[in-house]
Amino acid sequence: MGGNRNFEGDNPCRECDGTGWVPYRSETVDGGFEVAYRLCPQGHAPRYCMGYSGGHLCPRPATVRCGLGYYCEEHGAVTHDGREVDGPCGAV
Repeated sequence: MGGNRNFEGDNPCRECDGTGWVPYRSETVDGGFEVAYRLCPQGHAPRYCMGYSGGHLCPRPATVRCGLGYYCEEHGAVTHDGREVDGPCGAV
C-alpha cells in the first residue's frame, strides 16, 4: 500500500491510473451531475499537478496522466496540446 504501481511494478493501478484519485459522479444542488474525485480505495498515494501557475506549482490534484507526468485537467490539456509528452494524455 502507498505506492502507485501494481505488485509487479509495471502497470499503474486500474482504478486510479497511478494518480491516487478516482473519479465518480456527484449530484449537484440543482439536481445535475458533475465529476468529482475521491482517494483511491487501494490506498495509493495521491499525486498533485506538476504544472505551474504564476511561477508556483499548481496546488490541484493530478487527475490526468500525460507520458511520465501527472497534471490537473487544465494543465493536462495544455501539456497535451503543446506535444510536450511522450504518450497520450488520459483522464483517470
